[in-house]
Amino acid sequence: MRGHSRRALSKILLLVSLLGLTVPTATASASTAAPIVHRRTLELALSGTLSTTPEPVDIVGRIRISVVTVANRGGGGTATITSQLRNTTGVGRTTGGFYRFVGSDRNIVAWPPDPVSPLTVLPRFLKISPPGSFVPPNPIRPVHVHTTVLSDGSIDSISADLPESGPDH
Repeated sequence: MRGHSRRALSKILLLVSLLGLTVPTATASASTAAPIVHRRTLELALSGTLSTTPEPVDIVGRIRISVVTVANRGGGGTATITSQLRNTTGVGRTTGGFYRFVGSDRNIVAWPPDPVSPLTVLPRFLKISPPGSFVPPNPIRPVHVHTTVLSDGSIDSISADLPESGPDH
């Protein structure tokens, strides 16, 4: 009888200690809510004329845009906008020279707790001049990337365009 009570007591103590280990972790995770994260990626066509030095360049290519938002509990939050050029080339209007545009850029932008927040970034890429020129690749900002973020951090729209005023901002 004595051995039976010891085994029963040890089982009860084991059960109580296991409950003691699981209860605090369940209540701790319930009190700290995870931030709300939204993700959206799309690839868009680019075409148009850039007013660059030494000549205007007609470009054609693609841009991949990824937006990740993290909403704050009180409203607003931060958006990470990653832009990457893909197969983007151009032809000089004066010389007929072949230009390449390459690169990827990441911009982090905060948005306020308003109902709808339009965000615009100007990612930085490299313009590579025609072969035989002595101009090194130079950073330019040929694209405006726009996204609209709702108050909960959901991503309503993403677009990209070539600015009218030229890329050397």
